[in-house]
Amino acid sequence: MKRNTLHVFSLSLILGIACVAFGMAEAPTVALSDFAVNSGNPSYSFLGKGFAEIVAFELRKSPALKLVDREKRNQLLEEMEFSLTGLTDQGAQLEMGKLLSVRFLVSGSITDMGGPLLVSLSMVDVESGQIVWNDQVTEKGGRYAYIGAYFGKSLLKHFNATVSKSTEAALASKVEKDAASVVALSQGIAALDKGNKAEAKAKLTEAKKIDPGNAVASAFLDKLASASAKFKVVPERWVTYYNPAYLGGMEKDRAFLNISSAWNLYGSYDSNNKMPIALDPSGKYGAYEVQSTANLGYARPISPTIGISLDTQFAFTMDLIIDEISGHRYETIGNEMPLNLGATCAMGVALGPNLSLGAGLIGAYKNQSYYQQSWPLDAYRNDPHFIVGGIAAALVRDYSGRLAWDIEASYGNETLFWYDPVADVFTPYGQPLYVEQTLSLALDGKRTFLALKQANDIYFGRDLYFGRAMPCVERWFGDGFSLRLGAEGTLFWMDGALRYGWGGTTGSTFRLGAYDVDVNFTFRMRPARTLKDVIIPEAVAFVTLSRSGLFVK
Repeated sequence: MKRNTLHVFSLSLILGIACVAFGMAEAPTVALSDFAVNSGNPSYSFLGKGFAEIVAFELRKSPALKLVDREKRNQLLEEMEFSLTGLTDQGAQLEMGKLLSVRFLVSGSITDMGGPLLVSLSMVDVESGQIVWNDQVTEKGGRYAYIGAYFGKSLLKHFNATVSKSTEAALASKVEKDAASVVALSQGIAALDKGNKAEAKAKLTEAKKIDPGNAVASAFLDKLASASAKFKVVPERWVTYYNPAYLGGMEKDRAFLNISSAWNLYGSYDSNNKMPIALDPSGKYGAYEVQSTANLGYARPISPTIGISLDTQFAFTMDLIIDEISGHRYETIGNEMPLNLGATCAMGVALGPNLSLGAGLIGAYKNQSYYQQSWPLDAYRNDPHFIVGGIAAALVRDYSGRLAWDIEASYGNETLFWYDPVADVFTPYGQPLYVEQTLSLALDGKRTFLALKQANDIYFGRDLYFGRAMPCVERWFGDGFSLRLGAEGTLFWMDGALRYGWGGTTGSTFRLGAYDVDVNFTFRMRPARTLKDVIIPEAVAFVTLSRSGLFVK
């Protein structure tokens, strides 16, 4: 009953997400062009870019509109130079709107009045060609937050959408800041449009320094931040090290090598075999399980929205089944030592700035090498077979990239075995459906990350469920060093009984030039692969060496 409840809950969650996604797809699609600038002041040359993003920032606060991201807009219109400057011709506006596949297009102009700025905006219905909304305001450039909030509210009211409290607060305060902040913001966005990220970061940082409350500059700096979270706590078999959904929209290629080792951390000491073993409830039988893996992978973008990867894996497992002779002396009565060689090909597609999907195909060769006590000593039997499987993944994040939720599921036809010491037989069962999801929040300009990771092993050929929840925190110190710390709570449904476990993880990342070195250690409690009713207190150490920008800078 409880396992059925888990399945129903999972299905409800998936259906809920699908309904939300469908609802979002029905929202009016809107794009903003950069505003035309009428001024003899050379420092105002890019002001239309800055104010367009300030208005867009306010509109993004409402889920009632589906706004085209600036990067996607520029990508689609890179051959149409007229569309990347202010649009005043209605025919050009309609053409741009059709190219972007949007229903509404907002354009406008900024006129320097010798002190205050006259900002005039209008919105055209791309299908009918009619102007359906227009508004204007005359204000000092230092009140850029008020100007953005003014037009944001005016546009949202046109769509009968709710206006956020922060937008209302900006309208009520009408605070005047140093206009140099919006000038620097605009110059930073212009540099970003040209692909000069170093200059963009410098100008956006300048805008933030002039006005620490410049939320638009903060959002762009967050997107440019080089630090990222490293919340892979255990490298699971047949699961890609990087969620395939993140391949969509990747800018640089990446190669990585991952090496890991897992073993029993503690248990009843076996003085005969010189190892700690995990015992079953009777105390007569126990298990000692170790596994070593190595992954070599490469990922690269093939378009601005699509990325692909190849992840190869080698895994060697040694699982010993132990029987008590007397006291703490045991003998090995069963042994399983499978060898796995496999690869995963994956692809990710960014459907927009907020949603990416990923998928992968798994192919592997496995040699099941094992023996039982009733056979002659060292008379191993080999059972080679091929494994196929698949991966599905998704990523949802806000415009700034600070709040993200990702999910990855993996399943295949690998056959596993648990040992019945009474009958002296290995009983086959299928590999579990593995589902992992992470909710993460970036703070302090992507220097601090908070995350809640949740993972599930759902077995269909064995009365077993293995779930864990892992709250984690990571802090970057500059651009070259980070520390991670997390806890783990574990739930087991084993042969009709509910049991609990605990664990934790710690790690660090060192950035050495173009290379990242990730060092991680995790302690967890998991069900034994080879014996029923046995929980393994497992230590997992793994190191990853990765490099970005080998061929695609």
